[in-house]
Amino acid sequence: MTPARTVCTIAGVATLLAVLAPRLWPDTPPPAPEPAPHPIAAAPPAARQWFATSPVPTPARADFVAAPAVPLYGRNGRVVDLQGLDVATFIARRNAAARTGDVRAAYDIYQATSICAAAADPLPDFADAADRGEAEAERARVQALCAGVSAVQLQERMTFLGQAAQAGNHDAQIDFFMEGPRGRPLGADVAADDPQLQAWKGQALGYLQQAGTQCDHFALALLANAYDLGQLVPRDARMTMAYTIASAAARHAALSDQQLRARFGEELTDADFAAARQAGAQLARQDCPAGG
Repeated sequence: MTPARTVCTIAGVATLLAVLAPRLWPDTPPPAPEPAPHPIAAAPPAARQWFATSPVPTPARADFVAAPAVPLYGRNGRVVDLQGLDVATFIARRNAAARTGDVRAAYDIYQATSICAAAADPLPDFADAADRGEAEAERARVQALCAGVSAVQLQERMTFLGQAAQAGNHDAQIDFFMEGPRGRPLGADVAADDPQLQAWKGQALGYLQQAGTQCDHFALALLANAYDLGQLVPRDARMTMAYTIASAAARHAALSDQQLRARFGEELTDADFAAARQAGAQLARQDCPAGG
């Protein structure tokens, strides 16, 4: 037998005797506990590297809510966390706060209700039957979460959205435009001279401009598109170019004259091109004074 195996055998026998001793020799007093070893000062911990893993699992915070396995999207395309609730319960817990001026609660209600509004929109066409089946299954899941939401609440989401936009929430200001007048796509069954439509256009333009002043590149790009298509104001190629420059600056991108002339050269005279270039630079300095 090798020395190593002898040591292992002795250790095993000692352990077995320690367990069986009280049964074999009940009158034998238990051995006195060994004195605790003198504490040894621990070495200072080594510097953690950026790639080092934590030595023990970090306990979860009491208020931590795990993200759902399948995210829920509002009508604006943003992920909405219902915190494990159905939509009606989520709304009910924020309703009083939203109605007394809490902007965050108002926008949360809009976001949650917009999930249900999106679930009421028609599904797009699918080339693949399997893809359509997955979309229909997801639609059924969302509709189950929206079962307690009324048609009145669906429409009232626009009131909460307007409340948040008016208070300066730039996400809400963008969503106000994206939703369209009264929550319907722009130009859907609404006469061009409809007073409510004209009022909405003025609000939507103002909100996009306010969001743009917060260096929101998406808002600035939407303004460029609005001037290009004449959605909110008469079509204006100079303003389209100016907001295109500002949107690029907010994304830390610079557009060369060659790129801009390829896009706007046929629509603008040299004088208008120069004016648009100057206006775009001024918007960029005004809306993104820190460079985005």
